[in-house]
Amino acid sequence: MAMAVLAVLSGCSSIPTTGPVGTASAHSDGNALVDTFALAPRGPSETGGETPEEILQGFITAGTGAADDYSVAREFLTGAAAETWNPTERVLIYGADPNIVPAADGNGYSIRLEVVGSVDNRGIRTDRASGTTETLSAKLEQEDGQWRISSVPNGIMVSEVSFSLLFLSHNLYFYSSSYDFWVPDTRWFVQKSGIAANVVKAMLEGPAPYLQGAVSSAFPAGTSLARDAVPVVSGAATVDLSADVLQDSSDLNRQQMALQLRQNLGNLNNVNSVTMTVNQRSVDLGKESGELIEPVADPEVGGTQIAAYGNELVYFKDGQPQLIDGIPSVAEHGPRDPALSLDLATIAFLNGDRSALFLTGPNQDVRRVATGSSLTPPSIDPGRWTWTASQTGTGSSILALPPGGTSENVLSLPVPWLAETSISELRISRDGTRALLVATQGGRSQVLVAGIVRDADGVPRTLTTPLELAVTADPGSGIPVAVSVDRAKWVSEDSIAAVQTSADGEATPFILNLGAGPEPLAALTGITGLSAGKGEQDIYVHTQSAVYKRMGNSWYEVAAGLTDPAFPG
Repeated sequence: MAMAVLAVLSGCSSIPTTGPVGTASAHSDGNALVDTFALAPRGPSETGGETPEEILQGFITAGTGAADDYSVAREFLTGAAAETWNPTERVLIYGADPNIVPAADGNGYSIRLEVVGSVDNRGIRTDRASGTTETLSAKLEQEDGQWRISSVPNGIMVSEVSFSLLFLSHNLYFYSSSYDFWVPDTRWFVQKSGIAANVVKAMLEGPAPYLQGAVSSAFPAGTSLARDAVPVVSGAATVDLSADVLQDSSDLNRQQMALQLRQNLGNLNNVNSVTMTVNQRSVDLGKESGELIEPVADPEVGGTQIAAYGNELVYFKDGQPQLIDGIPSVAEHGPRDPALSLDLATIAFLNGDRSALFLTGPNQDVRRVATGSSLTPPSIDPGRWTWTASQTGTGSSILALPPGGTSENVLSLPVPWLAETSISELRISRDGTRALLVATQGGRSQVLVAGIVRDADGVPRTLTTPLELAVTADPGSGIPVAVSVDRAKWVSEDSIAAVQTSADGEATPFILNLGAGPEPLAALTGITGLSAGKGEQDIYVHTQSAVYKRMGNSWYEVAAGLTDPAFPG
């Protein structure tokens, strides 16, 4: 299928891609260009007379003007500083207006910011806890009788509002370790001419730290663009790569490179096809091969949930509980938190006090495969590995059981950063490459995403140092600041549904997108559980008496008497 896509949709390695994103528009140089949100900040006054504080404020405001390599912002700098200042090193995203005051030592000025988040020079966003502040130092001197900034840290400062207009969220894609799935890596790019080249450069530099070791790239380390541009003419992008990319490459490897370029550029709305070249000559992709697999992006989970009902396990579909043919009774175990594999062949569940993990399935016996303390609801990945976490003193351990395994086959993964962390939720992504965890450390709730490092046989070995997602927001957002996160589930390849409870007991579901702040949903009294299918409208919350489904920003009852329903995964 993958070769058919390449053969039919490509000509001389040209790979068609479509799909709108952001507000970028086609441009003659082939890159995305901001039009709707083009900003033109003003430079220093031509008549002069501005105070040091006004020069600093003007410089901060000019961070919204990316045109000509931030030429307007450079006008606020001395000639020497303008030559060395690097605006792309970091973006500080601030909430309240900056506070500019003379430095305490009388040498220069301090710029105090309420920092919401930051973006590094690779486009990786890191959100900060509510109330985080940062102080930057700046020095000024007079140049031709006017104040100019002689020293200021590299990078720009933009408000939350300006950031949402100036920057575009775009998923890079890497292969899962098995090459069966696309794994997203959310980055942020300035919406300006050159975005296609920036996307390719970021992809060639490799994945974000939390995905390193968990994903693969078809491109060898050190591959770069032959020139700092990806021209697009009439929707056709040309990616000219350094010659070493072809060294020792196989037909399969080049075909995988072509697919990865198509996947990464396909969501830019000015790109319809991609040609991979070396020295401006089209790369020969070679002969068709049955080895090439078209990776799956954002995998489906189907519409069947599993739940406990009357102390037995049932399917939950179309608003009705349904008997599972061939499954033995599990009533003696008081089943909780059942999990289901995508092929419906494997069922996992915990006993009533969550001290034991059991496996079963149609026409299978019930077998106990693991024991522990406060086991988390099991999760079954695409390879049918079954996962759970157990409390161990002040920390947690991650347990993984291979398909068809017994208690003798359970792996306890060494994850050093879990030594002082309590885990209440562990969910494996639908691409099998990332672990979503709800953790508590030092009394603070965290939502974490870590990469799963596997060996050549697909056996999980450890989790990477995780990415922490922001779970608090400003008071006006509708999300309480002092919260305890209770549950979290994957909704799509790059979004998560979670439930958090405030100090007064009010439960608020919300949506988290990787690299973005929380989006609150309607609150509901007495939420005890959560399940999520495909997409942000396919979300269910559970109370002691009923199951509710999301409709817009409200909830309606779909079933009663079910306990712990869950989609496959």
